[in-house]
Amino acid sequence: MRLSIVAARRALAGCLLSLTLAVPTVASAHLTTVLDLAAQQKNLSTFVAAIHTAGLDDTLKADGPFTLFAPTDEAFAKMPAADRAALLASPDRCKQLVLGLLVKDAIVMHDGDTTVTSGSAQSADGRDVKFGTDADGWQTVDGAHVVRTDMKADNGRITTLAAVPLS
Repeated sequence: MRLSIVAARRALAGCLLSLTLAVPTVASAHLTTVLDLAAQQKNLSTFVAAIHTAGLDDTLKADGPFTLFAPTDEAFAKMPAADRAALLASPDRCKQLVLGLLVKDAIVMHDGDTTVTSGSAQSADGRDVKFGTDADGWQTVDGAHVVRTDMKADNGRITTLAAVPLS
């Protein structure tokens, strides 16, 4: 009887070890897209809602590389309520906003001691997204202060903004 209990414990330990070793393999098979990453951020729910309204889910789940400049919820809250409501109710305006903040290229905004402080990149809607700094030296994208840079997904990066740049 004692041998069967020892054997059962060894078998159970072997199963647990097998599961422990298999879990990272399964987890790494799932790719995190810029849309997945944005949806995981507590401060990007309004922007994610705009993506859904615009019907751009599949675009942001596609192969990249992409760089997405995403206004935070606080940025949207700074807009007049009527303007914000009108924007978020219009699929065309949401699409224009999101495509104007999406670059179909990998842009690293901060790398070690190097920070993007000038220049531009073409957005998915064909306009220039301009990089700069303000009078206080804060990094900007289309005049909006950068909050957080280079959140990495498998198909690109997200940089969050403190304002909603409207063209």
